[in-house]
Amino acid sequence: MIQRKKISVSNIITILLAALLLLVIFKPEAKSYLIRGLMAVGVFNPNTNGLTAGTKKYANTPDLQFKNADGKLTSVGGFYNKVVFVNYWASWCPPCIAEMPSINQLYQKYKSSGRVMFIMVDVDNDLPKAKAFMQKNSYDLPIYTQASPVPDSLMNGTIPTTFVFDKQGNLIFKHAGVADYSSNAFDEFIRNLE
Repeated sequence: MIQRKKISVSNIITILLAALLLLVIFKPEAKSYLIRGLMAVGVFNPNTNGLTAGTKKYANTPDLQFKNADGKLTSVGGFYNKVVFVNYWASWCPPCIAEMPSINQLYQKYKSSGRVMFIMVDVDNDLPKAKAFMQKNSYDLPIYTQASPVPDSLMNGTIPTTFVFDKQGNLIFKHAGVADYSSNAFDEFIRNLE
């Protein structure tokens, strides 16, 4: 008599976890969905504790310059009297893809106010590809490329990296890595700067 081996529940779970791991490794979209799930439970909230308007400033910050799709140059200093949110990202970067919906949600809250400016810097300097990514995902965030060097003290090459400048052009918030910018704490932080 031949005995059949039964597949146990633990074997099925192991197979499913291995398949999920392979999917996350080889599909950036899958990794971004996993990160979004972790963001939804509060794992990747930007640290704004203790930050209010004018409390922490980074010294010797240059006036960063950017170029839009029309070739027009702008700078953080050009938005004097406005809060400036700058995010460095790439369309192939899973953490960037994961945080993009939260940035778009924040942008939708503030775009009509005119008091908060958003600069989404494509680190690949490929504006047509970045624009196609935005259209594919129904985002209407303003896309730029970097037009001036960024000091290593500000950006170490990690993407996504986000900066927030106050109305006087002072860098008061810096975050390297993925974050949920649609959180109530970050929204309150921005409102206090307005």
